[in-house]
Amino acid sequence: MLSSSGTEAHALEVFSKYASKGLYEGQKYITQAEHLFEILCCLDIEATEDDAEIVFKYLDEDGDGRLLFNNEFYPWYINAYDAAAEVAESFQSLLVGRRSIDKFDKTLVDDDVVYRAIQCAIAAPNRECTEPWRFICVGEQTVSKFAALNEKLTNADAKEGEFSTNYKLHGDWTKIAPGWCVVTAKIRSNDDENSSDIDLPSMVNQEDYKSVCCAIQNFMLSMWSEGIGTKWTTGPVQKTEEFADLCGADHDKERVVGIIWYGYAKGGTQYADPRRRKLSVEDVLTTLP
Repeated sequence: MLSSSGTEAHALEVFSKYASKGLYEGQKYITQAEHLFEILCCLDIEATEDDAEIVFKYLDEDGDGRLLFNNEFYPWYINAYDAAAEVAESFQSLLVGRRSIDKFDKTLVDDDVVYRAIQCAIAAPNRECTEPWRFICVGEQTVSKFAALNEKLTNADAKEGEFSTNYKLHGDWTKIAPGWCVVTAKIRSNDDENSSDIDLPSMVNQEDYKSVCCAIQNFMLSMWSEGIGTKWTTGPVQKTEEFADLCGADHDKERVVGIIWYGYAKGGTQYADPRRRKLSVEDVLTTLP
């Protein structure tokens, strides 16, 4: 959260852009409601022009047509800022509190909840708006096919191979979670780009992969905000062409970034393993002059 000194300094910076020349009672001031409207917009306070006019008249306590920064505007603004800070604290708690869920109840999650999660997912940062993501929600029949593929690859694998290890971690896939969403990212080739730069497709693929990872995080945060647990999983089975075929994905044109298992957490989300980070902010933050 911004410090109060930083908040006041920024408010004064914005206010000064629209202030009249000179000072009144040693303070910056504005004389027009439309200037207040611009200030509110710059400070991320939602308001219409009519709202700004009403607020201007309300804050101009002596009715002299001047809205002073220190005496009239800033005390009102800091109250509005504090209300917004409460929202920020709630959002930050959501970010810090989210964790992976290993065990789920059997109840299915409503489609509307999944729709909102995907809506949040596709708002993720995305360089040049390539929108490389695809979300494939699969039902019981497809999950059964995934499980059969997993078992087949495990049986054909050596005892300590990667498929066997993966099976030991998760067991029978049909019993893991009531909700499954496979997330893919587009794969670019030289034919897709208007450039002779041979490294461009790999660069775009890397940027696209980052964006899809951000989208998955948004998906999981949206789910968590509605009391739904998730677990993002990857593994050797997902990298196979057989898995892509079951998803209806072209193995040459898109890659599976992961499966999101989701559902109501068994015992409730508050009892999930927090897996707190070992490193603090001080451990990972470097400040340069």
